[in-house]
Amino acid sequence: MESLRTTINNMLKLSKRVEYALLAMQDMAQRPDAIVSAKDVAERYSISQALVAKVLQQLVRDGVVRSYAGVNGGYALSTEPSLISIERVIQAIEGQDNGLVDCQDSEDHECSALGSCTIREPLSVLQERIKETFRSMSIAELASPKHFVQLEVT
Repeated sequence: MESLRTTINNMLKLSKRVEYALLAMQDMAQRPDAIVSAKDVAERYSISQALVAKVLQQLVRDGVVRSYAGVNGGYALSTEPSLISIERVIQAIEGQDNGLVDCQDSEDHECSALGSCTIREPLSVLQERIKETFRSMSIAELASPKHFVQLEVT
């Protein structure tokens, strides 16, 4: 039974890099007039400054975060937080989407059960629903305390 619980809990776990990116972007959304440094974010959340700096650079390359050079330099969101989806952040950090199962990762995946598989299509539907959830939730929602109250109620 413990093995099943572990599998379920790890099934859709976001990477530490995505988690740090979301924390940093939430922080920037909550302080829209501030320039935020990797050090600020790392200290605020007691996380690795080196990893925060790396994910912030990836977010800059993707265009969702803007960087400012100089002594008082740092980072800020490049657009309104309501226009940046969680899906966009995940893709900026992790790259191309991965499927729930190997056969969804690429068309050329060899699967011995492909001819008789009965779960590929239902899992594709599930994958699309998960992606839609990430697509429909914005950084603004992460930054809004009101959103969390709503989540607890429903």
